[in-house]
Amino acid sequence: MSGTETAVIIQGLIIAIIVGVFYNFWASSKAYGGIVGRAIRFFGIGMLFITISVLEKILINFGVTDQTPNLALVQDVLNLIGLLLLARGFSVLASAAKS
Repeated sequence: MSGTETAVIIQGLIIAIIVGVFYNFWASSKAYGGIVGRAIRFFGIGMLFITISVLEKILINFGVTDQTPNLALVQDVLNLIGLLLLARGFSVLASAAKS
């Protein structure tokens, strides 16, 4: 197997894992329901975006993928979206505490 084939297989496995985690999290968070369930969904989705960014950085460090300016921008955007979703989750949780 060449290096590019190995990289594609590793990236495919990581994508499959991320999709599986997202689906499992989304299905299991419905058990909480209400405001707390919404906050947990925001936390989970935010952490998923941050995890994707970290996994990309790990793949770059191990030489599986190459660093490009566009990939660096994508990582920054994923981190920003993840942090915004985490902030929204805390906001929803705070509104539940006020009620």
